[in-house]
Amino acid sequence: MTAWQPAAAAALDALALAVLVVDRQARILHANREAADLLDRPDGALVGHLAGSLGARTGEGRSRLHALIQAACDGRAGETGGFLHLEGGTTDEPGISVCVSSLAEPAAEASGRALVVARLLRSQGLVEAQGRIEVQLRTLYGLTRAEAQVGGALARGGCLSEIAAELGISVTTARTHVARIFLKTGTKQQSQLVALVAAVQLPVAYAEAPAHALRSSR
Repeated sequence: MTAWQPAAAAALDALALAVLVVDRQARILHANREAADLLDRPDGALVGHLAGSLGARTGEGRSRLHALIQAACDGRAGETGGFLHLEGGTTDEPGISVCVSSLAEPAAEASGRALVVARLLRSQGLVEAQGRIEVQLRTLYGLTRAEAQVGGALARGGCLSEIAAELGISVTTARTHVARIFLKTGTKQQSQLVALVAAVQLPVAYAEAPAHALRSSR
């Protein structure tokens, strides 16, 4: 193991995106923490385990996923990757979006590798998502905690009276916060703030999230 590999693995674990490296047979060579969490979901759209193969909950999804992986590993012209939507095993289980792409390998490597990136098609949780938005607004634009709470609620599409009631403040105070938010972020209306928040959100996991044991097999 080279000196950079532990740092690279830690960097991948810090992402709120599932990242897997697989070979042409869809064997999992590495999975970051978020990928391990997806694979651990009882009715999750993705299935697999360390030293095993990556698959999908449904037969059709599995066939399409493996076809994309093989094309990416083979590097066939015009077929070096693609996107896929996979359904969960129950109506309550969210689906996932998947991107498969080629992973550059040394010329001496006999077989290719594919990079699989996946994410749930809904937020991991409204409280967690709101918390991330608030932290990013405070850090990037110098908003106060109260302003970030109002800004995050606006970005979710809430109206001012509802936001004020939710936060236990007056509508007048909420308007004051909104004016300061617009000034600090360079926006002028709610739709612009929504677009800004969508643009600046980064898929970074919380540092306090529990570490997962699933790691590279090579």
